[in-house]
Amino acid sequence: MAKIENKDFDVEMQIRAIELLNGSLSLSANPNTPVTNFNFNISIESRADAGNKLVFVIVHVEIKNDDHTVALGALSVSCIFEIVNFEDVIKVEADGKVNIPQRLIETLNMISISTTRGVMFSTFKGTFLHGAVLPIIDPKQFQVGSQKVEK
Repeated sequence: MAKIENKDFDVEMQIRAIELLNGSLSLSANPNTPVTNFNFNISIESRADAGNKLVFVIVHVEIKNDDHTVALGALSVSCIFEIVNFEDVIKVEADGKVNIPQRLIETLNMISISTTRGVMFSTFKGTFLHGAVLPIIDPKQFQVGSQKVEK
């Protein structure tokens, strides 16, 4: 079990599951022309299950050709984390809004993006997207989107 210590909070967590939610390939109009440059559209969403002390980080990746005109493939991966001291770290407001510390969000996003990179490699191995390796990404560049809680 990993423990992250920060002056603002201490969190004990472990990864519970990795799920491939969606995967697709779309051949280009000219399949004999090799695609060597890829562009990635990445979005991340977070959900929390307070009752089970879980945080779900879902990474969506769309792979496009070099000039962004053709979607070549897509993948969605859910990384499920158990937060042992959930109540101490994550606050759930009365209206259901989840307040996860920014440092924890960045850590979970970083782990989830790296995990998605591995799932992509495994899923697209042997296809024309074999060389579509997700680049190293700074998790701070992602804005905190809507976070949902399930009770």
